[in-house]
Amino acid sequence: MENNYLEAMGFLPDWQATYDLLPLPAMVGLPRNDQFNHIVVYTDDSGANICLFETADGSSRESLTVVGTARVSVEGWQVVPGIAHLSVLYEDGEEMTRLLIWVDDPHMYPVYGLEADGPVARYGDYRVGAIAVDVEVFDSEEDWEKVQTPISMKDSPAKRMDEDLPNEVYIGPRFVASPWLFALYSGEAGPEDVSPIGMLKAVCNEVTIVTNRLTGNQWYKVNADCGFPITLGLPIGTTPAPHPGSVVDGKAFLTGTTGFWLADYEDPYA
Repeated sequence: MENNYLEAMGFLPDWQATYDLLPLPAMVGLPRNDQFNHIVVYTDDSGANICLFETADGSSRESLTVVGTARVSVEGWQVVPGIAHLSVLYEDGEEMTRLLIWVDDPHMYPVYGLEADGPVARYGDYRVGAIAVDVEVFDSEEDWEKVQTPISMKDSPAKRMDEDLPNEVYIGPRFVASPWLFALYSGEAGPEDVSPIGMLKAVCNEVTIVTNRLTGNQWYKVNADCGFPITLGLPIGTTPAPHPGSVVDGKAFLTGTTGFWLADYEDPYA
């Protein structure tokens, strides 16, 4: 299934048409400061956020996020304003994975570029999301596995060290990665080139149909498991329709937010 990512959040498929609907005077934001000339955010009741900001040097950017439940611990920084390099952490603080994600609260993370050379942001109740771009939905993990090509472990060093390992393994159905991180680390891309597009394989746990207040369009808001909890946006026309136990596999924009724009947000550093 291929779709326009804006429709995965119930917005209009055309960015300019969506922008024209935004109630700019009524949007929440922050006053001008040393880093940003402005930050304004449209917060939709359905959990679809649009952030518009201009940095102090006059660079204008936008980001989108799917806002779900606060469920993971992260630490990191921004490679450029609006795109964060975040490590998702296990409960003991060890790193689970690294991602490049869109954020709707760019004032909450330092900007360092490729490597952090100072303090990083740390949040214990973070909201990681995803916006479907080009994905396929399978009715079950079994259906997903039928069309996958497993990786043989028979002659691998890991198999020789542990005979209990299976002869074949699959990448998924719970997996997420940011390909642009590899380009960034190798020097093939600079911080200004990177994208929050990611590879996502997730099992749906809870599926809700919500309505975008700005457009009146419905979309699927899915609590899913990609190795850790994530909230995924899918277009209402997705077929087969997602349900608990479905597997979503493909490309998605990865997103994150501290929940700063929520009415009940409490600053962890206050």
